Amino acid sequence: MSNSALDLNAAIRDLIEVVRTADMDDVELAEQIAAISSVTEDLRPHVYDGMRMQAGLRYENLMADVGARMAEVHEAGDEVDTYALRGVQDPNGFFPYSPIVGGLNPISLPVNMWRADGELGQEIHGEAEFGAAYNGPPDFVHGGVIAATFDELLGCVCVTNGIGGFTGTLTVIYRSPTPLGAPLTMRGWHDRSEGRKVFAKGELYSGDTLCAEAEGIFIRTDKLPSPPGV
Repeated sequence: MSNSALDLNAAIRDLIEVVRTADMDDVELAEQIAAISSVTEDLRPHVYDGMRMQAGLRYENLMADVGARMAEVHEAGDEVDTYALRGVQDPNGFFPYSPIVGGLNPISLPVNMWRADGELGQEIHGEAEFGAAYNGPPDFVHGGVIAATFDELLGCVCVTNGIGGFTGTLTVIYRSPTPLGAPLTMRGWHDRSEGRKVFAKGELYSGDTLCAEAEGIFIRTDKLPSPPGV
């Protein structure tokens, strides 16, 4: 029997897809609601009340994992980028609590991303297959879901090239409706930098069909937010 946080999150995502697509007009749901509420209360005492991060649940554990570089993150805002630049992890592992690629986030999208060598540095490639929970137009993916996927894709491009920053603008051009339940591929790359501005571009395909493309401008900052007490 599965017994890990990753398995629990996967089970919740499966439940979301079933609830989204089930016709429950004539179904008595009191037992199911009670069961879900019981699980919620069982887990509530384990909630950690601390700074929320995509890279980890507890800041002290994150520092231990990364070592001295993360211990100095509040002194030099590029330390996380330096860590990522060294190729330690792909996005899904680097950001386990991400709402886009985080396996430990039950609302994360069904997206897998990884590093790939490109002509101008590290690219991020990915694949996805969106179910009904992400539906927009009939039988197609919601445009906002696509935009969120691009934000993660291009942001990770910047981080893995050691030039991460906050999203300034994100421009998405929708070329063709993105189908539900179909294998999708994506690619993101660093286009150029101008001072504190970092420009990244990406594309999303269904087979050979270009569904959408995007450009993001990310703003470099001097410092990352400091953890409590630092």
